[in-house]
Amino acid sequence: MSALIAVLCLVLADAISAQENLRYISAHEANGHKVARIHFVHLGEKRIKSETLRSAMLTQEGEPFHRRFIKNDLSELVNLYRSKGYRDAAIVRKYLRLDAKEQVHIHIEIDSGALWTVRTLTLVGGAPFAADTLRAQVSLRTGAPLNYGKVLEGERQLQAFLNQRGYPHAAVHNEWVGDDRASRSTEVVFHIDPRRKMYFGPVEVDNLDQLYTSQALIERYLHFEQGDLYNPEQLAKSREQLARTGLFRSVFLLTPDTGDSLQPVVVRLQEKKRISLSSEVFLSNIEPRVKGIVQHNNWLGRGARLSLDASWGQPEQGVTASFTERNLLGMGADLVLSAGVTDEWQQTKQQGNANDQRQVELLTANDSVLKGFLSFPFGGEAITREYISTATFAYLSVEHLWKAEATLTKGWREIYQAQVSLSAEDSRTQPDPSEHIAYSPDIDAGEADSGAPTDADDLFDDDEFDFSGKGNFSAQDIDYSDGKIPATADWLRILTERERSVNLKTEFLRDSRNDPFAPTGGALLRLTGRYAYSFILGQRQTYVVDGDAAFTHYQPLSRRLVLALALQGGGAASLREGRPLPQKYWWAYGGAGSLRGVEQDAINAPGGGRLGLNMRGELRYQRNNFGFVGFWDRAQVWRKPSQATLRSMVDGYGVGLRYALGFPLRLDIAFSDGSLNSPSDEKSWWRRLYQRRYFYFSIGQAF
Repeated sequence: MSALIAVLCLVLADAISAQENLRYISAHEANGHKVARIHFVHLGEKRIKSETLRSAMLTQEGEPFHRRFIKNDLSELVNLYRSKGYRDAAIVRKYLRLDAKEQVHIHIEIDSGALWTVRTLTLVGGAPFAADTLRAQVSLRTGAPLNYGKVLEGERQLQAFLNQRGYPHAAVHNEWVGDDRASRSTEVVFHIDPRRKMYFGPVEVDNLDQLYTSQALIERYLHFEQGDLYNPEQLAKSREQLARTGLFRSVFLLTPDTGDSLQPVVVRLQEKKRISLSSEVFLSNIEPRVKGIVQHNNWLGRGARLSLDASWGQPEQGVTASFTERNLLGMGADLVLSAGVTDEWQQTKQQGNANDQRQVELLTANDSVLKGFLSFPFGGEAITREYISTATFAYLSVEHLWKAEATLTKGWREIYQAQVSLSAEDSRTQPDPSEHIAYSPDIDAGEADSGAPTDADDLFDDDEFDFSGKGNFSAQDIDYSDGKIPATADWLRILTERERSVNLKTEFLRDSRNDPFAPTGGALLRLTGRYAYSFILGQRQTYVVDGDAAFTHYQPLSRRLVLALALQGGGAASLREGRPLPQKYWWAYGGAGSLRGVEQDAINAPGGGRLGLNMRGELRYQRNNFGFVGFWDRAQVWRKPSQATLRSMVDGYGVGLRYALGFPLRLDIAFSDGSLNSPSDEKSWWRRLYQRRYFYFSIGQAF
């Protein structure tokens, strides 16, 4: 039946060939032509998938045909079958055809033959270990397919077993004997020679007098001591730990042969530079920013790190000094102690407080509309309180933060990291004295409790009262009704918040990206939680919890095209009802780090956002050193969960250029959807869009 199917396949292939106008050619004629398709015909049962066979070949679809490759490819296909246990596999037929587009079609027919099996498994040698003990280390069993990969795995399993028990020079090799073609089976023999049992001898650090690193630090990362039973896994683990310190360019652990049972170990190291300097420059059409780092990576030869970071420019500037102790108490965790001061700028919205007598006095003295409410004989005070409570103050705030922190970080399995930190903070948040405070009162404040008319506009006759503040009061008054309040000393005192807190923060990280600076595959997951005891000066203390989750995924769509997606969100809350949430825990988005196309932290909520959501997407095309990006960012902040809707989110979009210079240089031009701005309707759509453009230049991808 299988032979009949094969004949039918050949007839069908010839019919298709004639229909597609394919002609047979030699390998010499095919040389240099593009390969359109590699087609496999399996005589009998299909043993190995065609995708696996194609991946084993040097010749690939879509690439030029090279006749010097095809003979090697055919041998590789046969060897692949034989390694799986099909020892009689053979190429039955092969031919090349050329279509009307001058593209090559490769046709290969394979007969896998019968599957061979292991008749018996024999162990020769291995003393002083019992045969049953050695046999238990091998996963290969009698009657199993004669898979060459499984046989080699058995060799490695025996070798590892002997090495871990103090026999570093043990030798194991396999042999196939007694082929029985009738049963398609053979005997697999493992020859085992343990040789001499060894113990770790003295450890010598090569050229120690030329190293800055102390010998005590080097020995701290060794996972063996003199006299321990020799185990190459302990050597490998020691080398890995030394390499992960980041102190050395190269790490070698040499084991010279001495002819006795003590195995000396020579540690050969090449150090990296101890002192490093780095700087970064960020440019936008708002504010440039410069950052510099000075770092000593091996203080006193103990592996400790001292660093000093300084930055200038908005949205953040300051200086931080830190000390890092690596591999604390041999736990494999790093302890970082840091202290510093920073100034951070962000857009802030505060709601009016009718219980603050200072606010009431300043507003009633300078807001012409509010003066009119007070002059009304019925319910004026109630309307005034409602009016002030619904007003908002928007301003560029500056947070001046003193912070001392201790952080313990541990990583495992290369992609996981856990972190816990304890910090003490003293912060002062106040409006930027050089900027105005945007004042937005609500004239239609609502219904007062005193039974005043529903609509505040109905309280006055337009002929008797001018809401502009220009008709009824003297010119010497400062009128806040135009929406701008000077940042005077009085207002700075009112809107300044001083807060002290102790924070406990935990973080979990899973990073499977293939590159931290320009990833093209993998994902990054970050989960963060914080519990804080906070005391706002002049008010009562509160307890704060906040947390956020961030996930980014990089999906290659082709060799040059990558889709990058990011999702981040979280929330914060005060655990005591009625207690304010300190401003430094408020959520805000906007700028290069979250939503391009709006000002830094311009997406916020009056009185402080408790919830935030940020979604980002980039389609990245890279060819050689040059790249092109199209992006779309979305974000929003809400004060209450009931207010959270995707329809209310702000959008930013644009395009960017990339140039790879070992790391990508990034230039983006972004536009917003206008949700935060209200340009004049008289201007054209393009002019309004042009006025909302933002430029960003920095090092590294956006995310």
